[in-house]
Amino acid sequence: MNYRIQLANFEGPLDLLLFFIQRDKINIYDIPIAKIIVAYSEYIDLMKMLNIRVAGEFIVMAAMLMQIKARMLLPREMTADEQTEDPRTDLVNRLLEYKQFKDSARVIWECHKAHSNSWPRGMEISYTEQKESASAYLKNVSLFDLLSVFKQVIDKLPQTSELEIRHEPVNVEQQIGFIRERLRQVRKLTFGELISEAKSKLRVIATFLAVLELLRSRELKLQQVTPFGEIILRNAEG
Repeated sequence: MNYRIQLANFEGPLDLLLFFIQRDKINIYDIPIAKIIVAYSEYIDLMKMLNIRVAGEFIVMAAMLMQIKARMLLPREMTADEQTEDPRTDLVNRLLEYKQFKDSARVIWECHKAHSNSWPRGMEISYTEQKESASAYLKNVSLFDLLSVFKQVIDKLPQTSELEIRHEPVNVEQQIGFIRERLRQVRKLTFGELISEAKSKLRVIATFLAVLELLRSRELKLQQVTPFGEIILRNAEG
């Protein structure tokens, strides 16, 4: 399936690591590097499978994680007066700093939204239509939340032999039409329900890419009420 999706507002490698830490309730000061490397590699493979452009910074982070793992496996000798630095220290500091800036940016944005609803007396208010920001279409939802559901469905599909050849007439455009029709019928549905209706790996991938394309064209809105909870799909115009 030769189809490429690019969504500029999705996050980078530090967001992916924070996603794992929050999802698995990991102590950020004691990151299990081996476990994180496995999860990180799985998500990179998923993005490549979906033909989502993986930026170079993701590859750099993967190399950094492997370097940390190698340093942790090396034998360390120290005297009673010496204290060896934990190889994870730099990564932990970067994550804490990034999270601090991200949280601060969120607070500033909330303040901006609150103050933008007030106007000085006598000021003319422009009624020109304003485009909603990308965050309005992805309320509390990240690419990694979508990939998490995608991975669950892929893992549940029956394993097929490499020698077994199947031809299934399905493409992204067809699945876009299918999603539009489903939302006309029910007005909202969960991402898990939608993608689990696909019974083959090819159809699951096409459905996932169709969701990303509808997000890119701002026809679709996603919402996640609780962290790592169900992802709800709605028509943007509704």
